[in-house]
Amino acid sequence: MVLQRDTTNPTSGEVWAERSAYWLRKYKSFLPQRLRREREPSPLILTGHGLSMRVKRDQLVVRDGRTHFPSEAIEYRYFKGGLERPKRIIVLDGYGTITLDALDWLAEQDIPLIRVKWTGEFLSLVTSGGLAADPEKFAWQLKARKDLGEKLAFYTPLVKDKLSNALATLSDYLPASDARDKAMLKIQAYQKRLQSDPPDAMKTLLGIEAQVASFYFKAWRDLELKWRENKRHPIPDEWRRFYSRGSLVVAIRGGANVFATHPVNALLNYAYTMLVNKMQLHAIAEGYDPMYGIIHTRDRSVFGQRRPSFALDIMEPMRPVVDRAVLKIVQEETFSGADFEIRSDGVCRLNPELARRVVQEVGRVGG
Repeated sequence: MVLQRDTTNPTSGEVWAERSAYWLRKYKSFLPQRLRREREPSPLILTGHGLSMRVKRDQLVVRDGRTHFPSEAIEYRYFKGGLERPKRIIVLDGYGTITLDALDWLAEQDIPLIRVKWTGEFLSLVTSGGLAADPEKFAWQLKARKDLGEKLAFYTPLVKDKLSNALATLSDYLPASDARDKAMLKIQAYQKRLQSDPPDAMKTLLGIEAQVASFYFKAWRDLELKWRENKRHPIPDEWRRFYSRGSLVVAIRGGANVFATHPVNALLNYAYTMLVNKMQLHAIAEGYDPMYGIIHTRDRSVFGQRRPSFALDIMEPMRPVVDRAVLKIVQEETFSGADFEIRSDGVCRLNPELARRVVQEVGRVGG
């Protein structure tokens, strides 16, 4: 007797491989074509098991990891000074090895190496030459943290830009709804207030920012996610819509949204991590200390890790911009339960190939 394979009810591993392959194809389809005399515009994004970086005959040899079986082992080779070199390399929840020679090669070629945890948390950033802050700019940072007038002069324009970008995102990337219209009216009212009667206290300015964020994300509640039905990969009913930016395990895990319990929040965590990494590099390039914030004055996260507080300050206007990457994917794609894994603590983990696609889209919208 010959046993027939039931293709209508694939195993869990087969569905995972199918979805991993799907997101990898999507990622490749959006890779821009580099012009012959143009520097490579896209970062190199790596993930999976078995990835590696080493130097062979002065070339940087990079092998991407494997996220599913079967999959091809992809290898990249870069020459010093070559236009095909990526401007930065991002490793998403990958496992493998990198040699000291490879780190030296990256430093010499001024290619930052960014490491991101599976939660979307920033883990590490390796750049060439380390931090060499401009003394005058760092002196200003020291002064501004303690001076109310400097704080307001620094942060009020950032909040204004954040409100303008939030309006554009609501208008162009969310479906019409009462909540969206209400949020837009509220934001427009706050814009007029900031213009005609600028706050003279940080508490007032931060209060406006918080109110705008509340109305902004309430407008997301009409956002519906499309799902493929699959008995082997069921999803919680609450995943069919977006309800809140907050995590359901916040109280348990110390009050951080990095422990996302909803797919949209898991996607947003990756988007914001890529944004803060970019702002950290920008701050270093401009001569500021990315770790010494003006508004975000807590130097360590709730987990004890040092955080780039100044980068968090200057990223605020761009949050609604990178939100567009997540909204685009959510509204265009039909997801599978195999795209996400619910861990024992209820935290939602992304398929690494989906995470790679999110990071790519963030770069496309300007993050």
